[in-house]
Amino acid sequence: MELVLDCPDSILDTLKLTPKEFTREARYLLAVKLVELGRISTGKAAELVGVSKPVFLMEMGRYRLSALPLDKNQLVNDIDNIQADLR
Repeated sequence: MELVLDCPDSILDTLKLTPKEFTREARYLLAVKLVELGRISTGKAAELVGVSKPVFLMEMGRYRLSALPLDKNQLVNDIDNIQADLR
């Protein structure tokens, strides 16, 4: 499947990206957002972007998304358990 996105030259100028760079960035943004929403796995996201899974996982940090997301309650619970173990 091919997805066509019309992008005014002014946007490319503002972002200081070539059309090829913009296409790559748009693919990454879509893939990262779909992972963040839990709609696809990181493996499928890597496939969408056209890179290996390890490369995609490393790139996720650039978009401020962890490969191992934790919710606040889980993190607080883990900290409490570590503190209890240290006593």
